[in-house]
Amino acid sequence: MASIGAVGGTMQNLKLYLGLDRQFPQGEIAAILSLVLVGSIVGRLLMGWLADRWSKKYVMVLIYTIVAASIPLFILAPTPGLLKVSALVFGVGLGGDYMIIPLMAAELFGVWILGRLMGVILTVDGVAESVVPMAVATLRDRTGSYGPGFAVLVALAVLGAAVVSLIPRTARVVSPARAV
Repeated sequence: MASIGAVGGTMQNLKLYLGLDRQFPQGEIAAILSLVLVGSIVGRLLMGWLADRWSKKYVMVLIYTIVAASIPLFILAPTPGLLKVSALVFGVGLGGDYMIIPLMAAELFGVWILGRLMGVILTVDGVAESVVPMAVATLRDRTGSYGPGFAVLVALAVLGAAVVSLIPRTARVVSPARAV
C-alpha cells in the first residue's frame, strides 16, 4: 500500500508539478511523462528478469529504493535533461513495483489462494492510489509547493522498503488443503 501510494501519488501529480512548480511547456511535460512510461516497460522486464535470478524480497527492496531515490530527483534536477533521467529512473521503479507484487504474494502464500489474495491487495492498493495523490495535492494547495507532498511520497516508499525488508527469508506457503 505504501509503495503504490508513492508511485500513484507521484504519477498523478507529476504533470501538475512540472507545469505549476517548474513551469515547463506542455510539450516538454509530455516528453518527460513519456520517459516515465518507457522506464516502466524497462522496469517490468528488468525487475522480472532479476526476480528470476535473485530473491524476490531483495528485488522488491531494490524497486522501492529506486522509487524513494528517484522522487527527490524531480525536485532537485536543475536541468530538463536531468529531469528526463529522473523520469526514466522513476519509471523503472514504477514498472517494477506493479510487476513484483503478485510475484511476492505467490511466493509468500502460494498460488492456491492467489486470486483471493490479489483481490485484497489490489483493493487496498486502489485505496492508496486514490487517497495519496489527493493528500499530495492538498499539501501543494496549502504550501504552494510540491516539495512537502513529494517528501511524504519518499517517506512512503522508504516505509515500503523497510516493511519488505522484515519479510522472513523463507516463505511459509499455505498448502492447497488449508487454502480451501
